[in-house]
Amino acid sequence: MRLLLTRPEPEATAMAQEVSHLGHEALVEPLLEYHSLDFDPAVLLDASALIFTSSNGIRALQERADIKALQHLPILSVGAETSRRALAAGFGSLAATAQTARELAAKIAELQPAPKRAVHVTGKHQAYDLAGTLAPQGVFLRTLNVYEMTARQAFDPWLVDEFGKRAIDGAVLMSPRTAEVYISLCHRHALLDRVKELQYFCIAPSVSSKLARIGAGFVHVAAKPERQALLELLNPASRPKRFRERW
Repeated sequence: MRLLLTRPEPEATAMAQEVSHLGHEALVEPLLEYHSLDFDPAVLLDASALIFTSSNGIRALQERADIKALQHLPILSVGAETSRRALAAGFGSLAATAQTARELAAKIAELQPAPKRAVHVTGKHQAYDLAGTLAPQGVFLRTLNVYEMTARQAFDPWLVDEFGKRAIDGAVLMSPRTAEVYISLCHRHALLDRVKELQYFCIAPSVSSKLARIGAGFVHVAAKPERQALLELLNPASRPKRFRERW
């Protein structure tokens, strides 16, 4: 299959190699672009624990803070990829991990004693309000925005041409916001008749639910909200018979 990958870089290129190993042709068009933000590191030095719901939070700290001064802090994280990056960055204690931010909120609420001075190191746009969820339960987090993902304003001309020729078989979507940007750009380029025919491979139901707006009829969701589970969904050897191939 010819698959459109929409992740930001450098993750998009890394996934392209994995997708190619599965026998697909990867077309890379990142729909969000990472930018680190200025922030006050004093907030981190007073923290009792750090919460990461994306590996981009760790990336931003590595770029703009003294990681060594923070490596003693326990980490609460969402996703295997985020946990791996935390350990690779030198953080030694994973106090709790979960597959989704909602699940992590439940685990944090159950911690005894409740975390004090925990800091959620996150992006400017959040798919899930972790602090707002925990506040009614008496758990108060500080939210520190350390990066921003800016949305692409248009598809590249080559991609519009590929859609026009019906030369793309499917698209991989890794976040609700990415799906929203994708749909917005499909509207902008008047591609709805083309893109609703594609296969869509989504990392979670929160992503796939966005596709109802374009009438997508071939939507598949990973068994777990993890990159590895999504790759398994793309593996021809494990593909369910219900899949519709289009080449």
